Amino acid sequence: MPTWWPRVKNFVLVAAALLIVVVFAPRMCRKDLLEPGSPAPTFSLTLLLEHGRLTLGDLRGKPAVLFFWAVWCPYCKKMLPGLDALAGERPDTRFVAVHSDPQVDPADVEHSARRFPGLTHTLDGERILGSYRVDTFPSTYVIDAQGKICAGFVGTTSSDSVAHALDNC
Repeated sequence: MPTWWPRVKNFVLVAAALLIVVVFAPRMCRKDLLEPGSPAPTFSLTLLLEHGRLTLGDLRGKPAVLFFWAVWCPYCKKMLPGLDALAGERPDTRFVAVHSDPQVDPADVEHSARRFPGLTHTLDGERILGSYRVDTFPSTYVIDAQGKICAGFVGTTSSDSVAHALDNC
């Protein structure tokens, strides 16, 4: 057997192990989103542009979309225009962009928020990530008028999927 064979064999084994970790670890660590039909957890978030607070109680009586995002997330940025357009088509639904990274300067979040006026923009989202089982950006929830979860999406989701979830809520 050639002298280089043990090194190649070790390299292949290490590469295979790393591939397995990269592919399966995120799935093993990911929390499932809240089940449809379960009550949405209560919250109180800081309104970015309007100032004041937004609570789950403020959303009751109308369906709502909670969009968990961060300004540095490219997938989140891709979703914002579609959600803003959908908000314009559905004035009976409250669309809330829940910014969830306290490390980001609020001025940067505000700059982004002004580009999407159809959404209600909040800060402090990191405080409710655990109760909503969000560990990936973007994540989106559709909540019915009574405050129950209708649907949840992890990762990039089309505005058509959100609209479909609202229609079936």
